[in-house]
Amino acid sequence: MTTQKSFTTDNDLLSSSLENDVLVIRQKQHIKTLTQDINAIYSFYEYQESILSSKSYKAMVMFACPDKDEYIEYSMFLSKALLAKNDNLLIDRLTNAVNHLIRTLSRFNGITVYAGRGTVSMFHLNLGLAYDYRIVADDTVFENAGAGIGMITKGSGYFLPRLLGVRKATEVLQWKTFYAEDALDLGLIDRIVPVSKLEEETMQFVAANLEASVSTLLGIRKLFKCDPKELQRSLELEDRLIKERLQSPDFRKTFGEYCIKTFGWDIETLGRGQLRVQ
Repeated sequence: MTTQKSFTTDNDLLSSSLENDVLVIRQKQHIKTLTQDINAIYSFYEYQESILSSKSYKAMVMFACPDKDEYIEYSMFLSKALLAKNDNLLIDRLTNAVNHLIRTLSRFNGITVYAGRGTVSMFHLNLGLAYDYRIVADDTVFENAGAGIGMITKGSGYFLPRLLGVRKATEVLQWKTFYAEDALDLGLIDRIVPVSKLEEETMQFVAANLEASVSTLLGIRKLFKCDPKELQRSLELEDRLIKERLQSPDFRKTFGEYCIKTFGWDIETLGRGQLRVQ
């Protein structure tokens, strides 16, 4: 597959452009939308490879879009996965896309910054941990939709325990909701800024770090942040645990009762929609 020569793009998932030696990516939709179309996943992989191959910029910033109603969105996705004729196809597409993204970030030879606002799912927080820095707006609320149904969140196993230790990470992964100030106290994010100044202050933060010794930062990052083999092992273990939980005899019953109690809808109702598996 030919790698795109240009990393500037604008599609349903994201847009990106080069701004003063910084690759700025603005997310439009949740990455799980890629599960609807295998061609969109391939394009996503090509885009990531173009990011890695380019030497036209010194840093990358991701401005993530807020999650909508995370609990119902997550439950709708699981319902669709449970009802899909091709067992695990939606889950496989999502986990493969996430694994590819996290591995890409681990290989990126520049400063990476994640910027979030509004409702941030544990899923997106876990992706944010793969970046060097995390900045969020003061309206940020973190939600863990999987905590109430015994489902681990993709991306939980590698960076979180390295930042918090296993004991504290285990505790945090059972929280259903926490706030920006909690995340800052834990060291999961680096800065809280006013929501109206998120982009401005994030770009200023990146510029200040580019003026510092980038080579020192990258050396420290490679030394401490990521063991490629251990990262791959952790990602594969997550995939297996998620599938095992989804396929376990009691999950459909437990999840069905949760949907009725929480939303007043059963799995079949939640799973209806325009999602088309190709």
